[in-house]
Amino acid sequence: MQAGRCPTDELSLTNCAVVSEKDLQSGQHVTVKTTPNHKYVFTVKTHHTVAPGSIAFSLPQRKWAGLSIGQEVEVSNYNFDKSKQCIGAMTIEIDFLQKKNTDSSPYDSDKMAAEFIQQFNNQAFSVTQQLVFSFCDKLFGLVVKDIEAMDASILKGDPASGKKPQKVPDLFKELKHQN
Repeated sequence: MQAGRCPTDELSLTNCAVVSEKDLQSGQHVTVKTTPNHKYVFTVKTHHTVAPGSIAFSLPQRKWAGLSIGQEVEVSNYNFDKSKQCIGAMTIEIDFLQKKNTDSSPYDSDKMAAEFIQQFNNQAFSVTQQLVFSFCDKLFGLVVKDIEAMDASILKGDPASGKKPQKVPDLFKELKHQN
């Protein structure tokens, strides 16, 4: 597929790669191989303006994955192993996206975390990933610093195994919000 520019500002805030509905379905996860040794996992959304055979990325996504407009990339389906690849905890570095729009207002980090989970539920994340987050009408630049896997026994309704959360920086993770 050919890398392109994200078609709308709204889609740039989703942290998803954008494809034609003729190629993939919204919500699928894909591996994007940029070079023989570099691959990245993205969750996709579809949009009618993206040409078949193209995959569009936001500026932070292109920067993180080292992608150029028009670059040919290899795209394949990616399926998460829910027993090992659900996020239990994630450490994120946050800053104002545009330094000229900084302010000293306090932000409720609990509300910010809840909004993050709501906006990015069921999405792929990787350590070092860069993305944009909209909160309280402000744009923030985020960098994923650390991810810990969730104890999968919790998903089955079993008591927690008591194992220490596993830090797995080399595996891709999917954010799952448990109600």
